[in-house]
Amino acid sequence: MKNELKLVLLFVSLSLFFTSCDKSDDNQTPESIGLEIQDENVFTGKKDIDGHIISYKVESKEELTFNVEVTIDKNTLSASVAYGDETIDFDGNDVVLTHKQKEILLMLGEEISLFLFKDKSADNFTMAEYTLLRLLEYWAKSPSNYKYSKVKVKFPKNVMTDLKSRNEGVTCIRKNTVVTANYDDDRGDVNENILVNGDRCIGRCGSGCPGTFTIASAWTKDCLDHDRCGRVNGGSTNPFDRECGDEYFEAADDYLFGVIRGCRG
Repeated sequence: MKNELKLVLLFVSLSLFFTSCDKSDDNQTPESIGLEIQDENVFTGKKDIDGHIISYKVESKEELTFNVEVTIDKNTLSASVAYGDETIDFDGNDVVLTHKQKEILLMLGEEISLFLFKDKSADNFTMAEYTLLRLLEYWAKSPSNYKYSKVKVKFPKNVMTDLKSRNEGVTCIRKNTVVTANYDDDRGDVNENILVNGDRCIGRCGSGCPGTFTIASAWTKDCLDHDRCGRVNGGSTNPFDRECGDEYFEAADDYLFGVIRGCRG
């Protein structure tokens, strides 16, 4: 089962690979990302980026379940991701990261991504590495002043299939189609028809275009809702983006499981 899941990810990654990196990767070595241990089930390291000390650790002790811990400036975020039943157990210890610390998470993810794909192939990464990259980007895209608490993400019951409910689980959307984004802010409930990928990859679970990482990303309804909410209310770096905390939380499973579900846009 683990190998089958990996093959799905490899196929998707190959189709989306050359979308982001314009930096030279000639100097990407294990030392450049502070790599300490790398095998199929473990990926750990520690690095100083612009004076911020950041450590990362991913390990799998049972099939299709990965435990991730990232510490930046003594602030620890952790998650247990179970691909078998598509659940995520987050424990952020009520940490609130600064905008700069989130930038550091993205910088680390980009450096790891460049290291993993420095030979311009997409067949040399593991599920552990994939899980770390997706979580680094997800954590870095949280609204301003967002408190990372202890919470469980699981597939919602009675998921609507007509794209009208607030949390659609992992619902794929296609680029160049019009989908109704649903979110709430200080105006109340908002419904807007949005062209998927019409503006900076809106609807993509990750950074706008050009993307930060070379790893594949999904295109889903919950990510569209969060993207639209963030852009209307100031974006992920604006304090007003706190309006979009619930949309951000609802997109967590999309970040981790959307690619596996085949939400390739």
